[in-house]
Amino acid sequence: MSTAATFNIKGEKVDAVTLPKELFGVEVKPQLLAQAVRVWLSNQRKAFAKTKTRKDVAKTTAKMYKQKGTGRARHGSYAAPIFVGGGVAHGPSGEQNYKLSLSSKMRKLALLGALSAKASAHEIMVIEGSDKATGKTKQLAWLPEEKKLVILDKGQIKFKQAIRNLGQTVVRGPESLSAYEILANKQLILTKEVISSIKKIHVA
Repeated sequence: MSTAATFNIKGEKVDAVTLPKELFGVEVKPQLLAQAVRVWLSNQRKAFAKTKTRKDVAKTTAKMYKQKGTGRARHGSYAAPIFVGGGVAHGPSGEQNYKLSLSSKMRKLALLGALSAKASAHEIMVIEGSDKATGKTKQLAWLPEEKKLVILDKGQIKFKQAIRNLGQTVVRGPESLSAYEILANKQLILTKEVISSIKKIHVA
């Protein structure tokens, strides 16, 4: 059974909470996690790369020289890809589709596997008394400086205001979690209240 250290809003360690086995005690499958990360990263890509084809480059349309009688190879347009300054053949068009997908079952298993990996590595912190947050960043300045993913319920507005200005901090709701963001951040920070919300959403 996995446990996580519990801290109050002042940063004082007060207890250790037992984490639900359904969320944090799932078998970790490295291959599935790697696939989930690849899919997530690929889906963030935008098709910015674009080249000019022979119809796009600014070249004269006049034939280079007459078709016959020169002994040279037959050529027409200066915009052909074989010439310097000509168009690019088979280059990116700006309409590339990098979208990949995972089945809902695989996505769920990857998410639970990522949560379980964090629990096994003892990289989870639980904060109680989030309702006492004042919205001031200095109230949570004691949190570790390393990259952290903070999971909050929608109603925890003051706590979100207090934590969102901390450096290297990503704030997400329980409904928008991804295996990539869990693994990409060193610390996973939960409020006591949000654990039940995660379980309700991601455990059938």
